[in-house]
Amino acid sequence: MFSRKKDSGAESPEQTLARLESADGATEGGKGRPTPKRKESEAVRRQKMAPPKNRREARARMKAEKSKERQLTMDALRGGDERRYPPRDQGKGRHLARNWVDGRRNIGEFFWPVVISALVLLFLPIPSLQQGSTVVLLGFYLLITVDTGLSLLGLRRALQRELPDASERRGALAYAFGRSIQSRKRRMPVPKVERGWTRQYTKGQVKAFTP
Repeated sequence: MFSRKKDSGAESPEQTLARLESADGATEGGKGRPTPKRKESEAVRRQKMAPPKNRREARARMKAEKSKERQLTMDALRGGDERRYPPRDQGKGRHLARNWVDGRRNIGEFFWPVVISALVLLFLPIPSLQQGSTVVLLGFYLLITVDTGLSLLGLRRALQRELPDASERRGALAYAFGRSIQSRKRRMPVPKVERGWTRQYTKGQVKAFTP
């Protein structure tokens, strides 16, 4: 008669634990269990956070990370994703310099083929070919100097007009010169404007900064 009656509505410890686990699973997965995608991401996260067991594993991880970064950078350069460009290609000044060079025909695009061919002819024991290659090489240097000088002069004016802040223009002219003596097909980042863009820009037909 002195014993207390058991509360029929009270939960046992086992029932409480089961209820909490069920609620937690429903929150994570929506179906009473965590989704496989979350399990995979957590496993990858734990693997990355785990310290390397030895120097060999540490070097392997570092090598894999660098390889992944290089691949991402090359994909960005080929795909034109400026958000992932390396530091040397970032900034509005470099953007305008690329468009300026890519949007015109540059004599510098033939720099390496002409120079290499002339040097080969200079080593041939034929005086007439040596003299001819020397004349061609000097004439080419004169043409490329004039063409590049005019191009960089126009680019300088465009940079000053579009970017009043000198820090945004720093290095853009040297960057443009290096790009102008490369073949269009080999330029990285890939050209994003067609030939003729530079003339259209000077006429006010296109904007300086293309998306």
